Amino acid sequence: MLNSLTSLRFFFAFVVFLSHLTFVKTDLVWYNWLKNNVFFEGYLGVGFFFILSGFVLALNYEKKIIDNPNFDKKKFYIARFARIYPLHVLTFLIMLPFVVINVWKYTFEWDIAAANIFLLQSFIPVKDFYFSINNVSWSISTEAFFYIMFPFYVIWLYKFPKLIYILLLIIPAIIFAEPYFSTNRNLEKGIFYINPIVRSFDFILGIITCQIYQKIKTKEINLAKGTMIEFTSIVLLIGFFIFHEDVARAFRYGIYYWIPMMMIVLVFALQKGFFSKILQHKSLVYLGEISFAFYMIHMIVIKYGNQYLPAINDFSKIGLYFIIALILSILIFEYFEKPVAKWIKNRLHS
Repeated sequence: MLNSLTSLRFFFAFVVFLSHLTFVKTDLVWYNWLKNNVFFEGYLGVGFFFILSGFVLALNYEKKIIDNPNFDKKKFYIARFARIYPLHVLTFLIMLPFVVINVWKYTFEWDIAAANIFLLQSFIPVKDFYFSINNVSWSISTEAFFYIMFPFYVIWLYKFPKLIYILLLIIPAIIFAEPYFSTNRNLEKGIFYINPIVRSFDFILGIITCQIYQKIKTKEINLAKGTMIEFTSIVLLIGFFIFHEDVARAFRYGIYYWIPMMMIVLVFALQKGFFSKILQHKSLVYLGEISFAFYMIHMIVIKYGNQYLPAINDFSKIGLYFIIALILSILIFEYFEKPVAKWIKNRLHS
């Protein structure tokens, strides 16, 4: 994977972490403003991951699928699920005792647990299901659907290239109309933020972004011009962020940030400017490599910490939780993710 994009994964995982600091209670006006107007918008990080996922898969597999009618889907599915499922199971098992004791009150909700462990929770627009066990695992459920559909999306885009433009016009129209037909915020989130079919458009945009990248990646761009392009893409994202309060929340769950996120992925994939050079530093790349573990473990650290830690200052908790999540991410990446991935790879090639 392109190193600058790998590094960016951690920054957006950190944005998601900030959005989950809702436990902090304070009378400080500046912090409450940050929490409500900046941190709360952290779900945009998930949109980045979905677009990036489509981009990376297209970069590695699109040509193989188009050129080979007998593309081995089974091998592809095993390889992709091996990337996400083992860590999903691990975090499920870590979080399950907490949920049984503190959420389900010593009962066992078999239907919720089954939906979660089999990555089906994002299809059910009910909060108790899609935010069950390890809350962030809903996105892994959605990602799993992307993996299943990816070979088909590639073929459809290849055979019917104009279809995507029709679909991309339909979805914004639906979301703009939605506030006039529904006031159920939970259902709104379950459909427009969580649902794999709706969020597939983020993923498909990643595939399209990769197609654009393939066409322009060999163009000569000097450092000064590359830096200006990268700076412009960052300013564009900041600009969209500044005006987010003027946009309906359902629209902000994904669609509103499509353009700046596509720009970020495309521009930093080119790796032509000063900012992307910084992002290629090995320490930042490593943070990007552990970002999946960080994303999957951080909410567990927050939940267990809030429940069982002695009473300490909430601001101290932020630093403590971040450090613990970071250390656990490194341990999980080195002693769980990498060995499991290596074992599965060896099994596939044996």
